[in-house]
Amino acid sequence: MSQNSPSTPSKILLSTLGLLVSLGIFSTYLYLPSLPSLGEALSVSKESVQLTLTIFFLGFSWGSLILGPLCDRIGRVAVAKIGLIIFIGASFWCAESSNIVNLLLARFLQGMAASTGLLVANAIGRDLYKESQLTRFFSTLMIIVAIAPVIASPLGGIIESYLGWKENFYFLMLFGVFVAFLVWIWLPETNVYRKKSSESSIIIKNYIILFKKSDYGIFCFIIGVQLGAIFCYITLSPFLFIHLFGWTAHEYGFIGAYTALGNIGGLFFARYLAPRLYFHQGILIGSCLCFSLSLLFVGLCFFFPLNPFLLIIYVLFFFSFSALVVMNASAGAMNLFPRMACTSSAMVDAIQIGSGAFGSAIATFLPVFPLALGIVMGGLSLLSLIAGLFLEKKAVILN
Repeated sequence: MSQNSPSTPSKILLSTLGLLVSLGIFSTYLYLPSLPSLGEALSVSKESVQLTLTIFFLGFSWGSLILGPLCDRIGRVAVAKIGLIIFIGASFWCAESSNIVNLLLARFLQGMAASTGLLVANAIGRDLYKESQLTRFFSTLMIIVAIAPVIASPLGGIIESYLGWKENFYFLMLFGVFVAFLVWIWLPETNVYRKKSSESSIIIKNYIILFKKSDYGIFCFIIGVQLGAIFCYITLSPFLFIHLFGWTAHEYGFIGAYTALGNIGGLFFARYLAPRLYFHQGILIGSCLCFSLSLLFVGLCFFFPLNPFLLIIYVLFFFSFSALVVMNASAGAMNLFPRMACTSSAMVDAIQIGSGAFGSAIATFLPVFPLALGIVMGGLSLLSLIAGLFLEKKAVILN
C-alpha cells in the first residue's frame, strides 16, 4: 500500500466504485425477468433471447482486454468517463431495438462499456492496497456491489410487470447518467505509473508477461470455472422459475434478491478470513464446499419431486461458498503485478465475464431441469477444487 493510502477506503470512494461495478450487474439482473416476454415481443426462440446475455458477456470480456492497457496508459478516470458515455448511448440503443439483431449489437456495445466499471474499480484497489488488505478491499467493495442484485432483480420484475422490457433499458440509461455525475465529481486518479506505462506498454507483450507466472493462470482458471457455474444458473433461472415452476415475472424478480444474500454472506466470510488465510487456502475451502453441496443437491433431485425452494436453498449456499473462492482467486491474481494493475485487472475481468459467456452458452444446451443444472455446477466446482489442490501443493513445496 502506498504511503498516502488510507488503510480503510473512504465511504465516498467505495460508494462510487460500487456503483461503477454495478453497471454490469444491473445490466444483467434488471432485465432477467423480461427474458421470456422479450422473446415473445421480438418473435424469437428461447435460445436467441439467452444469446443477449451471452453477447453482453462477450462484449464485457473484449472490453476488459482492450481497455485494460489503455487504463494503464491514460489513467483510471479517463477510461471510466469514456465507458460511461458509451454505456448511456448503448442502453438507449437497446431500448429502441425493434429486432433481435439490433438488440444483440447494442448489448455487445453495452457490455464493452460496462466493463470499464469493474476494470477501474479493481485497478484502483490494486493501486492502493496489497495482500490481505487487497482481499479486504475487494470483499468490502463486493459486499456493496452484492446489494445490486437485491435491488435490480425485484425492480426488473416490477418494471416488466407494469411497463415492459424496453423500460428496463431506459432505467439503465438513467442509472448510467447518475453514475457519470458521481465519477466526474469524486473519482480520484490513482495510477502513479501511467507515464512509464505510456512509454513502454505493449498490449500483447503485457498479457504474455501475466501468464509467464503459472500461478496467475491458475487463479484465472479458478475464477473462470466458478463464475461459469454461476452464470449458467443465472441464464437458465428465468425459464426454470417462470416456465417450469409457473412463477410470474414479478415473483421471479425476488429470486435474485434471495440468492444475492448468499453472495453477501460469502463476501463477509471472505473479508473476515482474509487476515487468517492465504489465497490458496480460501480457494480450497470454498471449492470443496461448492462441490460437496452440488453432490448433495444432485442426490436430492433423484429422490424428491421438483421443488423450487430446494433449488433456491442450493443456489443460496453455492453463491456464498463461490464468493469465498472468487474473492481469493481475484485478489491472488491481482497481487502478483503491482505495476500492471489495470492490465492484470483487465485479464481477470475478461476471464470473469468471459466465463459468464461460457456458462451462458452451456445453459442454452441444457434442458430446463434442476438436475442438469446441478450436474454442471458440480462438475465446474470439481475443476476449481482440483486447481485449488494444485495451488496448495505448490505452496507446500515452496515453504
